[in-house]
Amino acid sequence: MPAMSVERFTRARDLLLAADRSDAGFDVIAAEIVRAFHLITTFSWCAVLTTDPDTFLPSGGVIEGFPPEACTPFWDNELLDPDFNKFNVLARSTDPVATLADAVDGALERSPRFRDVYAPLGAADELRVVFGSERSCVAIGAFVRAERDGTFTRAELDDVRRLVPIVTAVLRRAVGRFHARASEMAPVVVMLDVDGEVAHMSVGARQVLAELAQEVEPSEVPTSVRAAATRARWARTPTNLVTRVRGRSGEWMRLHVTPMEGDANLVAVTIEPAHPADLVPILLESYALTQRETEIVLALARGLSTKEIGAELCISAHTVRDHLKAIYEKADVSSRGELIASLYSNHIMERFHAAVSVYSPGSE
Repeated sequence: MPAMSVERFTRARDLLLAADRSDAGFDVIAAEIVRAFHLITTFSWCAVLTTDPDTFLPSGGVIEGFPPEACTPFWDNELLDPDFNKFNVLARSTDPVATLADAVDGALERSPRFRDVYAPLGAADELRVVFGSERSCVAIGAFVRAERDGTFTRAELDDVRRLVPIVTAVLRRAVGRFHARASEMAPVVVMLDVDGEVAHMSVGARQVLAELAQEVEPSEVPTSVRAAATRARWARTPTNLVTRVRGRSGEWMRLHVTPMEGDANLVAVTIEPAHPADLVPILLESYALTQRETEIVLALARGLSTKEIGAELCISAHTVRDHLKAIYEKADVSSRGELIASLYSNHIMERFHAAVSVYSPGSE
């Protein structure tokens, strides 16, 4: 690696590690990721977005440079159009980094995304990055380069690939740094038309939409809400979709999206505070657990012993203990008690208690 490249990469890495040590929240971390990428490559527009671990839909993030009118066609393309380097395909690839110019052999007009979104901006190339592991994705990134800067170079892509594991680890810890405070927010309902605009909304919905909006949004409907509605509307069969999104305050909310029977033009979106069960997968994702390790943690939460877990998963107790050692190391705990406390007492229980009514025999 050339000396200048080493210096830029080192500065980018140190920037991220310093933000990580400060225990900053996701929005601060995401802004630092953009700064770090500016140190190792050149781009004029970008988006770094967290994703729901189950639906792969955007749950929050930061956007730089993109005009508001680019948001809707970007997600319509991602969810509906055949194109190159889709994030869900890239997440399953052995290489988490790809450029549009390479994918189309330099013929950028072959990409609907380039024609509809990037060409009007005067772009020359798009770099896409998936931050995660072979079984999960914690965030996605799109970095777009102006014509004056040409396409991304091999050296830049090499630096990006070296930075991805560091970014992924820092992101996971940032996403996991939440406390599920009890919320007094009542559920709200928003009806979206075929263009993704508000047709009707319940009282209080406008304030909730503002809480979910990023700095750059095409309308009063946040990108995360619009993307979920698009997914539900254009599914092959009518479907109810549940996903999680993060507000600007850091609070997680639950979206329940349902196409309206008898009126294909309308989609109902119910937004409410995230349930305790909604937050467990997010926290487990921050630990970077394997599928088997996740199964074991959920079994622990149900109170099963090591022997019982082995019997349920058809593995030996010795193998369960080996997995537990790896889980404790990833979660930075030393016992199952600490692990369950981290999962529930420190993050989930306050909201759980707020959601439970206490029965008193004398209240009837």
